[in-house]
Amino acid sequence: MGEKTLDTSVTNSKKRSYLPTAVAVYTTFLMCGIIMSISAQYKLQLAELWGEKGNIAAVLSVSSAVGVGGLIGTLAGPISDKFGRRFASIMACLCTVINFAGFMLAPNVTVAYICSLIGGIGNSFMNAGLTPSMQDAYPDKRSMLTVLTKFFVSFGQFILPFVIVAFNAQHISFKVAFWGITVVYAVIGIACFFLPFPEVGGDRQAQKVEASSDVKPKGKIKITLESVILGLMGFSTTAVFMVWTNTNQELGKLYGLTNPAMLQSVYAIASLVSVLTTSAMVAKGVRESTILIVYPAVCAAGLLLSYFVQSGPLLYVLAAIMGWFASGGLMQLAVSLLAGLYPAHKATAISIVGLGNALSNWLIIRACGSITASASTNAPRVILLMNMVIAIVGVLFGIIVRISQNRRAKNNITNLES
Repeated sequence: MGEKTLDTSVTNSKKRSYLPTAVAVYTTFLMCGIIMSISAQYKLQLAELWGEKGNIAAVLSVSSAVGVGGLIGTLAGPISDKFGRRFASIMACLCTVINFAGFMLAPNVTVAYICSLIGGIGNSFMNAGLTPSMQDAYPDKRSMLTVLTKFFVSFGQFILPFVIVAFNAQHISFKVAFWGITVVYAVIGIACFFLPFPEVGGDRQAQKVEASSDVKPKGKIKITLESVILGLMGFSTTAVFMVWTNTNQELGKLYGLTNPAMLQSVYAIASLVSVLTTSAMVAKGVRESTILIVYPAVCAAGLLLSYFVQSGPLLYVLAAIMGWFASGGLMQLAVSLLAGLYPAHKATAISIVGLGNALSNWLIIRACGSITASASTNAPRVILLMNMVIAIVGVLFGIIVRISQNRRAKNNITNLES
């Protein structure tokens, strides 16, 4: 009787359409790409709104609170695995609504800082709720769907400048954009109460039904070198493109470019195309570990070449390389692989990678600042070398993951749960 009930439950889950949920999920990630950059575009306006006219440093301090919130929000993973993807997704939207409504209503920088911190926690719930919900709903397309989150984030970042130009042309207040984001997240949050969400670890249940109805989860997980390395990839895969995006303007000026801002445009376009291409490659059967080895290797080669060949035009090639091979969804592939090792604890696994991501956002920017202070005009080239070392470490991580995968395959081990 139990076997028939479980089998029916899994079959119904497979037949259920999660398309409306997918639309909400990827709309959220599209908006996420916009909100990642919008505060930086309106620093002066926000400073004045919070009673700190002209104090850009105050706005940057508020923005840094997102990283602190992300570290606190590491607990979002276990919460999502315990209480479900719906709860985590609603929390993500609620925190974002508080963040952006709070920005518009904050009487001072202190309140704005708290709102930004809550927004960082919301980002963690977003990754812990929305990403694994798609993995649970479509387990056979786990990697492709996870990489697509990167595409929508990148696309949001790509369209933001056009939105700002349109607002300026029509003399529309920046407040409309912030309130608009608030409304969108409020609508998605309300929709999450009614949209279908898959059961946590639904793909694992399906595997157990196919194998034996008598197999019961013991709730134990095994930590291996492979899982540790995949968690560390949250740091390495983020750091390479974070260093580039935060220092390419200075490098362009050092190499004689008159309009170094174009480097970011080349980078953004290459990133968009790469995410789609990488997603298609994974869907066609290219192993994620292969990409995790090849992509950072190409980045390391490009960075080394640009260190020795101090050519402005060559930097446009490097910008395309960094957009394609550093920002082509590597972190999302690491997320997918780690989540696959712990199918009943996906959100927790994703939060571990997210922790590495948050640490990278904080430590790498500090490292670049220290190098800039000590190396003076040659700092951009020193940073190139640092970035190359990080990329090489990423290659080594990818090789370790590949070896571990092959070893598990020989022993017929598909995941690290029992």
